[in-house]
Amino acid sequence: MTENRRKAEDKLRGFGGVCKNTAIGCGIKRAGQMASGKRAGRMASGIRSGRKQDAGAGRKPGMRLGMLCLTASLSVSLPMTALASPEFAYSTEKWASLRDNVMEYEELADLIHEYNATIINNRLEYDEYRGKSNDDLKNAYQDVADHLYDASDKMMDTTDEDQPGYGSVAANAALSRVQAEQNQDTADAMNEDGYVKKLEYDRQEASLVKEAQTKMNSYWQKVKQTPALEEAARTAQSQYESMGVKAAQGMATQAELLGAQEKAEAARAAIEANEKERDDLRRELCVMTGWSYDAEPEIREISIPGIEEADRIDLAADKEKAQETNYSQAANERRLKHTGNGNQFDVMVRKVESGLQQIEADVEARYNQLKQAQSDYIQAEGEYQVEARNAQAAERRYQLGAISRNEYLQQQGGLASKESARDVAGLKFRQAMEDYRWAVNGLAQTEGT
Repeated sequence: MTENRRKAEDKLRGFGGVCKNTAIGCGIKRAGQMASGKRAGRMASGIRSGRKQDAGAGRKPGMRLGMLCLTASLSVSLPMTALASPEFAYSTEKWASLRDNVMEYEELADLIHEYNATIINNRLEYDEYRGKSNDDLKNAYQDVADHLYDASDKMMDTTDEDQPGYGSVAANAALSRVQAEQNQDTADAMNEDGYVKKLEYDRQEASLVKEAQTKMNSYWQKVKQTPALEEAARTAQSQYESMGVKAAQGMATQAELLGAQEKAEAARAAIEANEKERDDLRRELCVMTGWSYDAEPEIREISIPGIEEADRIDLAADKEKAQETNYSQAANERRLKHTGNGNQFDVMVRKVESGLQQIEADVEARYNQLKQAQSDYIQAEGEYQVEARNAQAAERRYQLGAISRNEYLQQQGGLASKESARDVAGLKFRQAMEDYRWAVNGLAQTEGT
């Protein structure tokens, strides 16, 4: 390997590319992606297995010892900062809370930051871009392109048409030329720097936190739906049994009995489906936040904001803030600064201009969704209060023998249904509030998102 080529490869490895020997000369790959991905995957796996197991509940024998061995082996080749933040990043109490066997909504952002495999991998990758200027990235690809052009020319200059193997050499030279042109195009179009990469990684972390919050909210919606489903199943089973008695006495047809049976089976199936969906959400949350997929941490309930919180929003101010904080918009504006005149510049100008408009529109749409969720929650609360009064009256009538057991169960089922509807509406209100907040704080939909 020549000294010039070695320098070009070393330079490219530093911020996004790698020159790799092949039978024909050189090929370009993203710097360290495969290696970083494997390292981060192993690290994330170790962290997930070892972190929350220390809480005691559900801990497997030997798990902690195995984790210590794995961590020790990783520390030989990787900086400890890649595994997690330093101890002084949080108080002792906060670290203990993050490492216990409890998943809390308010901790999701920190759990994602410390234990999510994608975020760990991103931290490793960002080290390759940290502090790199636009010229650094351009020059890296330009150096490789120059080397490939030289290699192609030398192959053709040192081979005659009448020499054996000329066809193979010519093909290799042509392929090397194509690769050179690809790297030249990349260098010419390069409009990013290390800060753009940081914005992209920050946006991905924020998006993962939002995703985890949404999953936990959906998990609790499934939990809140369970009582109504169980009450509906009890009512359907009672009606089926009652229909069976009537059928035996010749007071109901076989078709009516089968219909009641199908309703009872459907009610039980709805419970099973709800449980499966809830379990799937739990597993997804566990993997995202550092537990093993089959762990069973305590997932704490989500608080519901006061209904008046949506009324205190200053929409105009939030639209302005959203334009200032948006990750994708900031990245595109920085790309525009590094883009020369021409078609690419015109495209970036349009992208930045339309991005501002799209952010404003998205924030307003999220606000409207929030106000609708607020209205739905208020209505659900009112309907529950009415049903609760009806249920109290039904309780008294049942005790006096004025209504049958089936009628009483139907009333109780109606109450459970309204209670679940109210609780789910509250959670949807919370979700709409979070969606709005995230739009204001960097994640509004925009060009380039």
